Amino acid sequence: MIEVTDGGDGIGPLVVIDSGWMRVELLALGAAVRTVEVPDASGGRGHVHLHLPTVGDHADRALNPHLGASVGRYANRIAGASFPLDGRTVELVANNGPNQLHGGPDGFDRHVWDLLDTDGADSGGAVLFRLVSPAGDQGFPGKLTAQALYELSGDELTITYTASCDAPTVVNLTNHGYWNLDGAAVAEGASSSVAGHSIVLAADRYLPVDDNGIPTVGLVPVDGTPFDLRRPTGLGATIDAVGGGIDHCFEVRGDVGAVRHAATVVAPGSGRWMSLSTDQVGLQVYTGNGLHPPFSVHGSVSLETQAFPDTPNRPEFGSVRLEPGQEYVSVTVLRFGVGLPEA
Repeated sequence: MIEVTDGGDGIGPLVVIDSGWMRVELLALGAAVRTVEVPDASGGRGHVHLHLPTVGDHADRALNPHLGASVGRYANRIAGASFPLDGRTVELVANNGPNQLHGGPDGFDRHVWDLLDTDGADSGGAVLFRLVSPAGDQGFPGKLTAQALYELSGDELTITYTASCDAPTVVNLTNHGYWNLDGAAVAEGASSSVAGHSIVLAADRYLPVDDNGIPTVGLVPVDGTPFDLRRPTGLGATIDAVGGGIDHCFEVRGDVGAVRHAATVVAPGSGRWMSLSTDQVGLQVYTGNGLHPPFSVHGSVSLETQAFPDTPNRPEFGSVRLEPGQEYVSVTVLRFGVGLPEA
């Protein structure tokens, strides 16, 4: 079932998809997830995604930016807000010290996307958004046409990003969800800590970063570090061991381009779990270190599927170049349940 209403000034259409088991609220602003409601162990549906008290609040960029948004043109950081392309240096708009973060101060999360199509079904439905980013947007070359497709079926939400361009450029899109599986704790915008959650990652290597979040020595094994999350590990203990919280990218085990399991998060208090699969090479794990009122620090965990940060300056990380005639594709599958997580 799908319902479309007007979200108000600066928000655009508000779309609700309900599968009967799970309810998802989407904003055209940022092609963003606003709310997700799933049952807990007792069967009662509750909120598991951070959101502001009113829909209109999401137009205020000062209130915890990127909440559930589609982030681009390049998710994560680009060092020095610049990168080489075809023998020249592309200068971007910096918004994270000397670097660019999540596509710049007016990235894709701050734009109202066009609502192209909806398709309802008894088990949920599909919603398609589109954004046209002109050449020079936040410094990026080439016009980029991006689409965000949300598909809900039963207990599973699939997010597919596609993009095409008219000139060589770089692209790296992700959904910046803020998850807290304890349910009622986030119903009105406030959030408790996710320290009681546990996490397990299909990741044998991660990227150490400097104080600005820029990769330093490249991929290193997680063995013997606080980032060894290959077995269920309490987020609270990891946050303490890392010293303030996680904001690091992990290499997802398996073949890039194939959708494969990357992470599972469990909240013993509510009995809920969430699993994530992706076709991307990297998974940025962020424990809400910079959250501020009405939320609490470490009040959520984000699992951002993506290319590695600063790849445009680090050819050893692969390529994020997109040529005219090519199609960029990124797939993320989120599944929710109660009791013992499924493998």
